[in-house]
Amino acid sequence: MRSLQKKLAFILTGLAVAAVLLSTWILTAFDRYHFQQYVSQNKQLRNERIVQTLAHAYEKSGGWKKDTGAQVGEYLSREGVGIRLLDSNGSTVWQYERLNPPQDAQLEDTRHTKHLENQMASTDRIEIQSHGQTIGFAEVTYIDPESYTALDYHYWQGMTQGVVSAILPVIVLSLAVSWLLSRRITQPLTDMIGLARKMREGQLNVRVRPEKGGDELAQLAQSLNHLAEELQKQDKLRRNLTADVAHELRTPLTTLKSHIEAMTEGVWEPTPERLQGCQEEVERLIGLVTSLQSLSQAESDSLVMNLREEDVTDATRQVLNIMEAAFAAKGVRQEFDGESAVLALIDRDKWKQILMNLLENALKHTEPGGKVRVSVGMQRVPGGGGGLHGSNHNVLVTVADTGKGIEAEHVPYIFERFYRADPSRTRTTGGAGIGLTIVKKLVEAHGGTIEVKSEPGAGTEFRIRLPGA
Repeated sequence: MRSLQKKLAFILTGLAVAAVLLSTWILTAFDRYHFQQYVSQNKQLRNERIVQTLAHAYEKSGGWKKDTGAQVGEYLSREGVGIRLLDSNGSTVWQYERLNPPQDAQLEDTRHTKHLENQMASTDRIEIQSHGQTIGFAEVTYIDPESYTALDYHYWQGMTQGVVSAILPVIVLSLAVSWLLSRRITQPLTDMIGLARKMREGQLNVRVRPEKGGDELAQLAQSLNHLAEELQKQDKLRRNLTADVAHELRTPLTTLKSHIEAMTEGVWEPTPERLQGCQEEVERLIGLVTSLQSLSQAESDSLVMNLREEDVTDATRQVLNIMEAAFAAKGVRQEFDGESAVLALIDRDKWKQILMNLLENALKHTEPGGKVRVSVGMQRVPGGGGGLHGSNHNVLVTVADTGKGIEAEHVPYIFERFYRADPSRTRTTGGAGIGLTIVKKLVEAHGGTIEVKSEPGAGTEFRIRLPGA
């Protein structure tokens, strides 16, 4: 993770530096363009003033003398500009060749002076006229091809140095901000890696503090915490699995052992009633093993489903007919409401197993005088194609009873194997806790979903949704 933090910091720093350099280059080019425009205009005005001043001096002196207009040359030399005055025949009147910078403390720096002296000079030849006649020429020599004066050059150099000086703190600041941002981004990832490592070591009670907001990192932290919670729950269920299986096997085996010992030692006579009790315990063992085998098959990838287009209403009514005697014997009323021609792809045997488990469970938890209501119908999906697996509608099957109901804290776990809402129940009163697990697996094998709603004292309702045919 440290390498990721470094890489991210380098990338952010590189982007920041590139942005700063690009902005500086654009700003410098923009400033240089306008500065050159300023220098060009200034040069034109200077040349016009030189011509006017020298022409006026010529007219005043009545011709060219060695000191005619010499003050122009002195002034320009102080600006680092050379000038030579020529008469109309091309002969030199006077010349100021010195290109030294002005006698200013800032411009006396020897490094700048040497640089100025090494520049490639540029010369402008300006015609001087008086009363429409050419009276001479002025050759103005600048310190570089850009026609910069010494003041212009030093001004531009100072401005460039100022820009460079401003870049350095910006780059340092961008470096610091990049490292802080990279640490801020990677720290949650570091925490989540630590959580994953602890989870791998078996510490499932640890959690990571989610970041504020709803960004991807916060969602990832929440998902990882949820994963840790689910793994902790599954680990608890796994730990209880061995104890539950041992408990389910120990009770009938202990009963068989005590009965057989009593009969073999002569304490009990092997009467038909006592042998019947032993047979019932064997049947319990066989039923438990059968349930475990059914669960194993339902969870197996090799589960064979013989899916055919069937009328779900008709298949459900047949199961209710089978259970009718058991309901009548306990005094629980059956109610059925089924639409006609509700078609879906189902395995009729597996569907029978699903409903038998749900009906037996409802009958077991409904007191005499109560009722169990089963309904089958089609659930239209607005817009079409929004049903399960892209179907235009779903098949909705509900099994509702008026029993004791289930406490809210137990509802999320009732489909877990060997889970009982009331741990004090025996297998006779509460079953082995496998039936609903099998139901959920078989419903999912049909491509459907199952959910449960329950209210203590009001009953429980199971809702199965299957993709319509």
